[in-house]
Amino acid sequence: MKHRFKECLAASVFVAVFGGIAAVAAPLVPGGTIMMPGSTAASNPDLVGVVVQDSILATNVLQVPPGSNPFFNFADFSVQNRVVRSDADSNLIFAPRILFRRNVTTFPLLVNRVEMWGFSDFAIDASYRVDGVGDRGPTTGFRSADGQTLSFDFGFPLFVNNLFVGPQEESYFFSLKSDTSTFANTGRLSIFAEAVGDPVQGRVYRFDVGGLAVPTTTVVPLPASMVMLIGAIAALFSQALRWRIKT
Repeated sequence: MKHRFKECLAASVFVAVFGGIAAVAAPLVPGGTIMMPGSTAASNPDLVGVVVQDSILATNVLQVPPGSNPFFNFADFSVQNRVVRSDADSNLIFAPRILFRRNVTTFPLLVNRVEMWGFSDFAIDASYRVDGVGDRGPTTGFRSADGQTLSFDFGFPLFVNNLFVGPQEESYFFSLKSDTSTFANTGRLSIFAEAVGDPVQGRVYRFDVGGLAVPTTTVVPLPASMVMLIGAIAALFSQALRWRIKT
């Protein structure tokens, strides 16, 4: 843990100095830690592609602080669940984004970490898009030894004030370039935040959401109507072939 903290601190300093320089993505291998580069379509043409999914997910609602009035002290987040197919090789780029939803409390929230689960052993090149919407990207990325969990630390947290006072910062799009062309909405994402002025100093609030798009090798099953249509076409073709043989 201490070693990882030193890596994250060094990465934060690096990003603070060189954060404005667009770069290509960095390989995020199982057990590895990287400094997260900010990339653009110009600096990394592999990121150019067609959006194949773009939906909005909502996390669970938490009371801030716990045990307070649930009608006036709650917060949650939204997650943009975007998937892009690269024009370069037709493989997928997973591009979630952390969005402000509600902070009906008296405390500003500081988002300092995001975790994503469901990436198995797929190759991932990680960055965040500085040429899109958003306010801030993560400074470091870490991957669990089994490859399943990607963890991103914000050395400079997203500052999310309450509904009545700005700012409410949102993240840049993550850009997780994979080596697969199929996906499923079976992953999970967790947002970790602290509340400025919380009675319990250092208390961490965890906001979770399922249905995150993650890479897979399993082809998504066709709808039943499409299966029936294909079956009908095959039957007609078979009948026409038999008729042609007879004649």
